Amino acid sequence: MGSHKAILVAVAAAVASFSACSGSDAAREERLADLRSERRSLLVQFSAAQLPIRRLQAQALDEPGVRSAQEVFYVEFRAAVLREDPDAIELLERARAVGHDLDFMQSPVLLSPEQEDPRPVAPNQPAEVVRELAEVERALRPVIGRALQDPAVWEAFDALRDSIIASILRIDPESERAMNLMADIEGQVARIDAEIASLSQ
Repeated sequence: MGSHKAILVAVAAAVASFSACSGSDAAREERLADLRSERRSLLVQFSAAQLPIRRLQAQALDEPGVRSAQEVFYVEFRAAVLREDPDAIELLERARAVGHDLDFMQSPVLLSPEQEDPRPVAPNQPAEVVRELAEVERALRPVIGRALQDPAVWEAFDALRDSIIASILRIDPESERAMNLMADIEGQVARIDAEIASLSQ
């Protein structure tokens, strides 16, 4: 990307900039780096705990009660998206057309806007489908965040989540341990995000 001299100049500038920082600024940057590292570690733990739950969730989504709750949620959610951004409806329909299972909406606290990689999708998906899911998810995420603030959407979302959890526990009562771990990690990530936001102001 440039000569060795240019690299040395850049390094020297970075060192000078760091030296000019106050001790409190340096401590803040170090704390932010530690928090982001801890957050990444927690996301890895969450993904590991989520793997067996994802398989059970796929089974739960086939149950009539869950399908009914999912349809109620989607009707409310689609209406909220239409109010927020009518142009996003086309993206939402694309998501459904390529088989998005709405999983990316079920733990919104865990994904930050700068995260590039989507959550794992169903195994054996063609590469072009994976890319399209990632593209649609990134485009929809801001609209989703606003739509989920609608009380009617949130109520339907809670009902859907409760229905899925109840079905998963019926299928495999032992899954409660993994779900409790996921909930605990969500709480830890939320606290880290709050501290990162405070330090970044």
